[in-house]
Amino acid sequence: MPIGESSRGTEHAAAISRESNEWLLGCEGEPAEYEGIVRVPRSGALRLHWRSPRPVRIWFDGLPVVDEPLYWRSFQREIRGAFVIPCRKGEWSIRIRTGERPSFAPYAAANCPSRNREKVLRAIRETRPDVIRLEGIVLPDCAAPPSVALRFDPIQHREGGIVYQRVEAKPLPDPFEDPSGDCRTTAERRTPPLHIASSRVPYETGFAEAGDCAPGLRVAYVPVADELDPLPALRGEEEEARAEPLLEIVRTDDLLLRTERSDMPVPVAFPVFESLGRLAPEQEYRRFTWPTRDELAAAVPIPVLPDEWAALAGLYDEAWIMLLGLIREPRPDSGLPNGYISTGSNFPHNQFLWDTAFTAIAAKYGFRALPAHASLDVVYATQFDGGYIHRELDVRDKQPVLYEPDFGPNPPILTLAEWSLASLTGDRLRLKRTYPALKAYHRWIVRNRRQANGTYWTTGLANGLDNSPSYGNGYPCLTAQMIHDAELLGRIAGLLGYGEEAEAWEREREETAAALNERLWDPDARIYSASLDEGGHNPNKIVTAFWPLLAGSVPPERAEELEKHLTDPASFWRPHPIPSTAADSPYFDPAGDYWRGSVWAPTNYAAIRGFQRSGRTELARETALKHLNAILAVHRGTGRFWENYGSEETAKGSASAPDYSWTALGPVALLLETVIGLEPDALHGSLRWSPPLRRAVGVKRYPLGSATIDAELKEEQDGWHAHVRTDKPFLLSLTLGGDTREFRCRAGHQRWAIAMPDGPC
Repeated sequence: MPIGESSRGTEHAAAISRESNEWLLGCEGEPAEYEGIVRVPRSGALRLHWRSPRPVRIWFDGLPVVDEPLYWRSFQREIRGAFVIPCRKGEWSIRIRTGERPSFAPYAAANCPSRNREKVLRAIRETRPDVIRLEGIVLPDCAAPPSVALRFDPIQHREGGIVYQRVEAKPLPDPFEDPSGDCRTTAERRTPPLHIASSRVPYETGFAEAGDCAPGLRVAYVPVADELDPLPALRGEEEEARAEPLLEIVRTDDLLLRTERSDMPVPVAFPVFESLGRLAPEQEYRRFTWPTRDELAAAVPIPVLPDEWAALAGLYDEAWIMLLGLIREPRPDSGLPNGYISTGSNFPHNQFLWDTAFTAIAAKYGFRALPAHASLDVVYATQFDGGYIHRELDVRDKQPVLYEPDFGPNPPILTLAEWSLASLTGDRLRLKRTYPALKAYHRWIVRNRRQANGTYWTTGLANGLDNSPSYGNGYPCLTAQMIHDAELLGRIAGLLGYGEEAEAWEREREETAAALNERLWDPDARIYSASLDEGGHNPNKIVTAFWPLLAGSVPPERAEELEKHLTDPASFWRPHPIPSTAADSPYFDPAGDYWRGSVWAPTNYAAIRGFQRSGRTELARETALKHLNAILAVHRGTGRFWENYGSEETAKGSASAPDYSWTALGPVALLLETVIGLEPDALHGSLRWSPPLRRAVGVKRYPLGSATIDAELKEEQDGWHAHVRTDKPFLLSLTLGGDTREFRCRAGHQRWAIAMPDGPC
């Protein structure tokens, strides 16, 4: 099928004009346009498959047959399709026009450092050339074939144990039919119904409802696998061979296309892509009944606070209202297993891994009324074979979303979220169901981000810190997160009876902690900081320097140094602590500028809970109260919770969106866990309580597994007393002033006299 002269010049025309059923059109630079002639040797059905690394339009004999966009945020970096039309022997014109080749966000290039970017871009150039591929063939003696254009994307969902892959079908006019006088408008024009059969059971495809598709488009669901014949796993426990998280083709099936007028079906090669979420605890869509505002308010714990903190109870209530307002329900064919609490108002189509995990840590307190695990299940549904989970997913089709070239593993916080949830619910079965996915994600990071010296590297986007000046070689944030993740995975393994795995996790925790303390402690600045290739450490002090405290891997003398950094007014102890970049860094922006000074819920939670774990309970409480009172003041002024906050004045951050899910961490989780001081262990039937001294505080309707608990400290005429009311027995460990007493609480009401020490309130 020779192609004539290209509009881009004779040099390109010579390269593509040859006797072949396959043509390669090189695309370089600006949008390109090609024109040529296709010589059809016989009449029949013309079937042409195409692949393009750019948005593309194709006209055949003047008939527009392909008009496909290529989203700049797609890791596939190409579109695939085919079209079938009736044809007659002779020469026919073909015209192809491309748009610019999509690239990644300029913001990421300018602000999000990566040691790996040039390597990835080079691999993309080598493996994904800027070339359009077309392959055509004429099927003779095919009377009245369908006239249709198809697009193939790696979008799948599971229903009734069958995996379906999405195919978009756009009916085309028959180029040899005369215009019709049988209808008033094109909207009434009757197109012969298209039938698409698969080579896989149950063979026949389903179609989306017409109202769910764009005008003139049909969406087919093609069966590609089932429980007895699953798609093979493409990756195991080996180092990643791909440059990016694209979905790869597992095999090629045949689709058989026909209409009621066709005398024989037309076969079209159909690429079957790998499935995501093989280890996910839920793989098929189910619809939850989410609670109303009143139903949720009647189910969550009620904080009991002294008068001077009473306004925080109202902030707590408002946080639950915000979370309810962020609930979204996906389409059943999205591939997502259920509804979820969305990331925030500024991300209607995008869900982030670590945002979801931290939000679950707050949402868990509503588990008796809402499925607190639901959003986590959405994330597991996007896990690749081999364990990788991308930092960001598109909730419309569960595809990984490109913002920078490269894999982008968000901080491994999923295990913390699951452990936190199980510690409140006591649900061991949930831990057993999620452990394989959690383990696989951790192992992927070990294989692909661990350095020879035992520390971990990441990128400015993968670590969630975007434009932070936290660049380096080994990163204390990811290294500490991997220590903590190994610790929690070891706890889960031990709980499930996997003794050898628990021991292996503990060894890994110890080895990584040793690497952290040997390599990532800056002896001059006396703080954890990223190591530099040329030696030394990044001079900027970043809030994630406190993350090793949460991992429990900081020697006592270094914990003292970290306390000095936190409480230094010139550094982190600002009017609203803790700024993401220290105020004495040259990169600090008083207005916030995202991660160059803004105060963020997840890093504040990690740092505060880290200081709490290190035994600095009152410092943690003081920091939490300053954080909560700043959020309260901004909420009073704006009526909203914000993505981040300014550290220098009572204001939202300069780059901040309203109604952001993880901001509930402060008003809900820190209020209950740090200010009131409740740490549940429903897996072992116990509750640890470290309340502030000489404050009438407590909680009502606190869920500990199946138990419902009221616990309060009260100053009465005969002194301080602890009051506990419960419907199920549990063990209470009460710590006051460093002294811990244990009470075995039985069903009913109990009152104990408490020797209240003097000390900070």
